[in-house]
Amino acid sequence: MRGDDEAERGVRANEMLAAVVGLIAGTILLSLAHGTSPAAAPSPATVTVSGTSFHVDGRQVLLLGVSLFDALGPTPLRNQDLDTLREWGVTIVRVWAHWSEPIYQADGALTAQGRTRLLELAERLRTRGMILELVLLRPGQLAGQRFALFSAEAARVRAVQAMTSALRDHRNVVFDLYNEHDHSDGPISHAGARVLRDAVKAIDPARLVTISSAGGHLINAAGHVGQDEERNLREEAGTGPDAVGVDIVAPHFQRSDDWAPATGARIGALKTVLDRIGRRLPIYLNEERRTEPRVALDPAAYRGAFAKARQAGAAGWVFHTAAGFSLGQRPFLEALAPNERTALSRMVDTPR
Repeated sequence: MRGDDEAERGVRANEMLAAVVGLIAGTILLSLAHGTSPAAAPSPATVTVSGTSFHVDGRQVLLLGVSLFDALGPTPLRNQDLDTLREWGVTIVRVWAHWSEPIYQADGALTAQGRTRLLELAERLRTRGMILELVLLRPGQLAGQRFALFSAEAARVRAVQAMTSALRDHRNVVFDLYNEHDHSDGPISHAGARVLRDAVKAIDPARLVTISSAGGHLINAAGHVGQDEERNLREEAGTGPDAVGVDIVAPHFQRSDDWAPATGARIGALKTVLDRIGRRLPIYLNEERRTEPRVALDPAAYRGAFAKARQAGAAGWVFHTAAGFSLGQRPFLEALAPNERTALSRMVDTPR
C-alpha cells in the first residue's frame, strides 16, 4: 500500500509539473504573439498629474516623447520601433487621430478599422509601460474645413465622445483636444474648445486633457508673456465657463534659432504667470523644433533643450521629427535622419 501511495504521489507530482510547464509555455507563446517580453509583467501605465508633474503608476516622472503622427494609419508601427524607443527611454508618443487617414467618419463615429487600430496601439503601449498622447482633432475640421470631413459641428463633438468612450478603460492615454487650436488652417475659440473638453469630462472625468497652441500664442517673439499672451494662457488654463480648463499646458514655442537655449527661460515665463493666476499646472512641450530637409539640427541642441526643460521644471518634452509622418513609406527607425538617431538614442544620457 505504501508503495502504491508513493507511486500515486509521483504521478500527481508529474502531472502538476506538466501543468506548470504548459502554463509557462502558453504564456511565452501568448507574449510572443503580442510582441511583448515574458520576462516582465505588463505595466498598468496609469498616467495622472499632481501639481506641476506627471505621475505614472503613482511615481513622478519626466516624460520623454517622440512624434509618431501616422501611427494610427493603415501601416502599423513595428514592434521593433516601439521596443527600441522604450530602450532609448521614450515614455510617451504623440499620435494624431486624423493624420493621413482619420479614424472617424463624417458623422463622428469611429470607423471599424479606426477603433481597432486605436485600441491596439493603446494596448501595445501599455504593455511596454508607455503613454499615448492622442491628438483628437486638427485645424481645418469645420470653420472653413480645409480638411473637409465632418458633416456638422455636432459630428465633431460626437467624434470626441466616440474616442473618449472607446478609451475609457485605458489609463495610459492623454488627450490633446485640438492641435494648435489657433492655427490659420482653421482655428477654434477657447470657448469652443471648452465644449470639447466638457464632452470628454462628461464621459471620463479623470481623463487628462490639454490643447496645444502655435508659437506666439502663449509666449511672444521676445520670449515674454505679454498682455495678449497672458489672456490666452488664462483662457486655456483657467476654470471659468469660457476657459478651456486644461489639466496640462502644452505650448508650441516659436522655432527660432535660439529655440534650445531659450527653452528654460520660456518655461520660466509661463510658470510665473501660472503661479500668479493660481493654476500651477504641468508644462508639457509636445512639439519643439525639428530637423528639416535643409536644416539638420545638431544632436547637442536636442539634448540641450531637453536638459533645459528638465532644469526649468517641465513635466514632459517631445522629440519632434518627421520620421513618423509617413510610416507606409518607411518604418520609423529607418526614416530617422542620422543626426536624429544620434540625438534620440542618447537623450536620457543628458547630464543632470
